[in-house]
Amino acid sequence: MRLKFSLNRRASTTLILCLTTLALRAGGAGAQSLVQYTPPGGPQEKPESRREELERQIEAARYHLGPVRVAPWLALRDVAYVRSLFTSGQPLLPNDFTATVGAGFRAYLRNSSKATWTAQVLPEYVWWQKQTQRRQLNGRYLLGFAGYFNHLTLEVQAGRQQQQQIVTPEVPVPVSSRNDGGELLAELRLSRAFSLFAATSFTRTNNLVDDLRDPLTGALRLLDRDDRAERLGVRWRPERRWTIGVAGERTESDFTHQGALDRSNSGTAPLVEMRFRGNHLGLEAEAADRSLTARRGADLIPFHGVTGNAAITVGGAQTRATATLYTNRALAYSLSPLYSYFTDRRLGAALAVGFGQRTRGRVFVEGGRNDYTAFSAATPHRVEDVSSYGGSLTFELRPSLRLGIEGVRSHFSANLPGESRTYTSVGATITLAELP
Repeated sequence: MRLKFSLNRRASTTLILCLTTLALRAGGAGAQSLVQYTPPGGPQEKPESRREELERQIEAARYHLGPVRVAPWLALRDVAYVRSLFTSGQPLLPNDFTATVGAGFRAYLRNSSKATWTAQVLPEYVWWQKQTQRRQLNGRYLLGFAGYFNHLTLEVQAGRQQQQQIVTPEVPVPVSSRNDGGELLAELRLSRAFSLFAATSFTRTNNLVDDLRDPLTGALRLLDRDDRAERLGVRWRPERRWTIGVAGERTESDFTHQGALDRSNSGTAPLVEMRFRGNHLGLEAEAADRSLTARRGADLIPFHGVTGNAAITVGGAQTRATATLYTNRALAYSLSPLYSYFTDRRLGAALAVGFGQRTRGRVFVEGGRNDYTAFSAATPHRVEDVSSYGGSLTFELRPSLRLGIEGVRSHFSANLPGESRTYTSVGATITLAELP
């Protein structure tokens, strides 16, 4: 069961009661120059690589259909009562009740110890009691291949991810959003220490809000776009624990609704990456010096600057406590016709502590600033000081059953009247990793 309370002083107040029977972590997409929303809390402690994660998932899939291993999935989540209030005193959306139910499976087929085909079929239905136009058949569908050969690593995946979520902090209302696309990652080992790597990705984003008859959430359709990214570089691994890479990247974004807040752009960036994985110390960092310009005369102020993220972790899988210090600088498109985009800068710290073998807690605190870039010098400068804190407590009741309690609070303190807001979420989660 998950109980969530959300408060936004500028836009809405939401009371949510959620029951979740499975949590699925989606795979990462290809490199993109701009993102819309990253929840607070920083990177989760993840000591395993993508190959190690795949091996763990295969081992956890207990059902066998010949050479195929299957992990069934069932979820009832986001059972919610939603109440929206606005500063004008007029409710934009009626008080309503919503829930999401889903059932499906993940499957794994190993051609050999080095090659694996994967598939996931996870349909889910989003139900609203009064706002029938918001009822939606969502789901996550994916086909992929992972090959880890002697000198070549190849990862390919394509599919659809369609879920109800908050798309941008400017409109803190959950809507159904669909991402279609795929990615290809390849790495060729040239010698013991050097390898050549390449990555390409395509993502088509559609926010499914055309039938909602709501001007606030309806504006999210202006963020519909196609994103493409290509990356080529070299990695150096002087020893097993270290990875250092340099690369060049090109990105393109084409907005679907041209002429209305068209932010279509393209750009290039040199970038560096670094990773260290020790027994009690971890370090990950990536930085890109980006140059973005408008395409086809679109409305985008050119951007030249550094984006990226970094995290340093003290502790490990075998230690009782793990501390993480993290920072990031990213861009996000603004929905306001007065501003092209805003820079999201954050600095935070997290502490995870184990209490015995079955209980683990995590707390975090972070601060930052959203700095908006205006189209005109006559437009008032808009900045928001952002502070967030929260925590979680997880109980492993049995190997396939976990109970979690979590909470987060974010405050956006704006320099312009009427723009400050607060978001609070408190809840509990029951996770069934696999059906018996």
